[in-house]
Amino acid sequence: MIRLYNQNIWGNTQMPIGERNRLIREMIAEYQPDFCSLQECNPRTSRVGNDPMHEILADVYAEASRENQMRNFTPVFYKKDAWDLINSGFETYEGLNDGQSKSLTWAVLAQKSSGKRVCVVSTHFWYKNAAEEDFRQRIENVRQLKARCDALYAEFAAPIIVSGDLNCGKGSKSGEAPYFAMVEQGFEDIRHKAADTTDSFTIHHYPLQGADGLYFCTDKPSMTLDYIFTYGTHLTPEKFAVVTTDIALRSSDHCPLIGDFSF
Repeated sequence: MIRLYNQNIWGNTQMPIGERNRLIREMIAEYQPDFCSLQECNPRTSRVGNDPMHEILADVYAEASRENQMRNFTPVFYKKDAWDLINSGFETYEGLNDGQSKSLTWAVLAQKSSGKRVCVVSTHFWYKNAAEEDFRQRIENVRQLKARCDALYAEFAAPIIVSGDLNCGKGSKSGEAPYFAMVEQGFEDIRHKAADTTDSFTIHHYPLQGADGLYFCTDKPSMTLDYIFTYGTHLTPEKFAVVTTDIALRSSDHCPLIGDFSF
């Protein structure tokens, strides 16, 4: 069994970055994923100061594409005692972008115990919905992502796990078109394939700080922007979970996703 943890980690602007990073590290320690795919890991905030993300994970996880560390908003981390890095890369999306934050990172990894390979991709699509070009941009993001996945599959013939914030879906003002474009081009949403799954959505209101200094959330997750897909030779998705615990709600306005797979 292999496990992926995915989360857009930006969200609670009342809580210091270092404190949010520690909450996320606490969840990662609890769920013990093989891979962590993050979005909005802003190099200017999440990678500097107290408890930068790549440093607080470094005891257990190595980062793919480290040469891009200080400009990469969509990093992939892998458990270094269980996986060997074969190759990795990073690219920003063409067209509309936001400080080059809309990007994808990929890592081809070999399981130390079996030698079996898997490719992990973390991605974040364009977010605005004010003009027609915003909607077209997300479809272009799908096109570029598919081209990268096709190239990876042709070179490495390894099953691919794609996860991230697509800025589209049920309840989203950006509509569902990019999601259906993904499905039409062969990406399989494990929410609908896993034997153990959930219908929980992934976005919630920013947590508020009470008089006691503790944070609480005023609403349950209500919108779906975050996904885990498979592509190419199929892994079997065993579990898809949206983490809605108190610590998850306090860490970001995006809930973590957990995906379990067997070869």
